[in-house]
Amino acid sequence: MAYPGNQRRLAPGPRIRAGAKTVPAVGGNILAVFTMLVLVVLAAVWAFRSTQSLAEQRVQTIRVKGAFRNIDPAVVERLVRETLANDDTYFAVSLDGIRQAVATIPWVDDVQVERRWPDRVEVEVWEHRPVARWGDREFIDDHLSRFYVGSTQGFEHLPLLSGPDGQERRLIKALIGLNDQFENWGTGVAELKLTNRWSWSLRLESDIRIEFGRQEPLEAIPHLQSLLPLLGKERMALLQSIDLRYPYGFAVVWKPPFPDMGAPPEPPEVMPPA
Repeated sequence: MAYPGNQRRLAPGPRIRAGAKTVPAVGGNILAVFTMLVLVVLAAVWAFRSTQSLAEQRVQTIRVKGAFRNIDPAVVERLVRETLANDDTYFAVSLDGIRQAVATIPWVDDVQVERRWPDRVEVEVWEHRPVARWGDREFIDDHLSRFYVGSTQGFEHLPLLSGPDGQERRLIKALIGLNDQFENWGTGVAELKLTNRWSWSLRLESDIRIEFGRQEPLEAIPHLQSLLPLLGKERMALLQSIDLRYPYGFAVVWKPPFPDMGAPPEPPEVMPPA
């Protein structure tokens, strides 16, 4: 049982009316929101300045790569710098423009251009690899494609081909097959010609000339090789030219006889068929 003297009286608290709403403290929340906005603005400014800086980044270094034999790398670099003179910013550099400029250099077969972060452009060049001369200004490469360089001087060791446009592959295939067949003779083809009338002729490295007419050379040579032993070794050494345009044999023209050797038969001499 509680006695009035033992009871402690509590101070009356604020009365909350039924249905009244509580009002939160807003000072701290406003400060947090303001701080967040400041950070966002600063981040946006930093991002803008960084992007602007990247957009203005200049190309400082040009690297030229390739196995160069007939191209001067300095010429490649000069063309690249001339192209960059229009706009040398890193992301605005025209890689295709550089590629097209370098491709105009004689001997260039292919070009690859790439950016390298942060300020470098790399240019890799592949040269044509000639396997034969085409006239005195062009070559045929190992892809059987003709390319123009202006002069074939200095490449006299390569076989010389000539023929109608579009017949490059045909002549190259004939050249390869003929070289295989003449290997037993210890010689190769120095010149191979196809006229506009589809007449074939060649000159060997041993300086013997052969006229085929419209026969396919690869089909005519085996028959010739079966008949030549009839001449004998001494006469074969004196051969100057062979004419295979005869239907039942061939004609030969002889070189002037060497000293102390008997004169060969009077040219031309027509050999009977085997």
